[in-house]
Amino acid sequence: MTRRKSLSTCILVLFTALLMLSGCANASTNASSGGIQAGPGVNLTTKTITLGILSPYSGPVAAPVGIPLANGVKAFFDHVNDNGGIDGFKVKFLEEDTKYDPQTEVQLYNQIHNQVLMIADSLGTQTTFAINDLATNDHMLVSAATLSSELAREKYLMLVGTPYRLQVENAFDYVVNKLGVQNPATGIIYQNDDYGQDGLTGYKEAVAAYHLNDVGQAAYGVNDTDFTAEVSKMKAAGAKYVFLTTLPAVTAGIIGTAAKLGYDPQWILQSPGFALALLQVPALVPLLSKAWIVSQGAAWGDTSVPGMAQLLQDVAKYFPSQKPDGYFEFGYAESYVTYAILKKALANKDLTRDGLFSAFQSLTNVDLGGLYPTQTYGSSPNQRVPSRDNIVYQIDPTAPAGVKPLTQDFTGTAAKASQF
Repeated sequence: MTRRKSLSTCILVLFTALLMLSGCANASTNASSGGIQAGPGVNLTTKTITLGILSPYSGPVAAPVGIPLANGVKAFFDHVNDNGGIDGFKVKFLEEDTKYDPQTEVQLYNQIHNQVLMIADSLGTQTTFAINDLATNDHMLVSAATLSSELAREKYLMLVGTPYRLQVENAFDYVVNKLGVQNPATGIIYQNDDYGQDGLTGYKEAVAAYHLNDVGQAAYGVNDTDFTAEVSKMKAAGAKYVFLTTLPAVTAGIIGTAAKLGYDPQWILQSPGFALALLQVPALVPLLSKAWIVSQGAAWGDTSVPGMAQLLQDVAKYFPSQKPDGYFEFGYAESYVTYAILKKALANKDLTRDGLFSAFQSLTNVDLGGLYPTQTYGSSPNQRVPSRDNIVYQIDPTAPAGVKPLTQDFTGTAAKASQF
């Protein structure tokens, strides 16, 4: 009896050991298969890479900005997946609705951070910076759908495009150096948060660089809906050129209020200040039609641009109801950088988060298919600003995406000299 019990015990121990070894073998396979090191969000058996999207899918920012931008990201990788993936790896997404709220973004990041290799799209300045410390601790790269200058100083937050403060500087370079308006009477209305402060910084640098006659600066609260005080201040001061660091709904509110007060300056919008949906409001169309917006991007429908030709094909295939939209184009364009990082990491056989960071650091130039200028990257803050150029557009309801260019791509003297 004792011998049988002893034999049974030995068999049980041996069986348990074999199970443990089998488990270790499986874990080892997932960690290093074919010589590829894998981190969270990577399944080497199914050859899938899971990325996160943290974007507002509900609330006032969702329809005009968050949803089309996220769809642009997905359309890009739908095309990649249908054409063999990245060296055979398919990309999929965990999408979460941040409601454009920093606390919600933090909660959602904590829910998914162990399931994704990187964040392929985080929309908003305040929301993205809310997860910065968490991402840093996780060594998690975040492709930020914000052009805040502060991104250039953060290790794991990736900037794609020309920062907001340089947009302001390029706007007034256009006024002074290209239109020849000397000492123009200028003002700025800006959102009272990190996003707005970046615009204000650029405005102050432009005042000094271009000898602007600064007659007024006015901040509004993130949840404000009445802009009478801010507009009245600009009108009383006699501002002829008013820069708006705003979001689309606030742009409509400010310009509509100004019309009621009989005030009609040259409005200049920071890139997030306009959305095509504004032109669906008939009363806004004549008010917005003279406004300028400072941004980047190939004209929607210009198939002479390789990236635009591919984008239009992918829209027809994956998002056939998508109308021309600059935010969709941005999401599609920023995905070129994510793709380049993943491609480089695979070439290095290192699909860990540290492997992605090393791949990102090794990038020098990333071609965005002509949708945006080639992005250049390096290790210092100045080098992490991937572009400094802009186009000044006029809002035009007859154009496919609602804007037409007034200038070629250019970099003003102040934007060239700005230090980060």
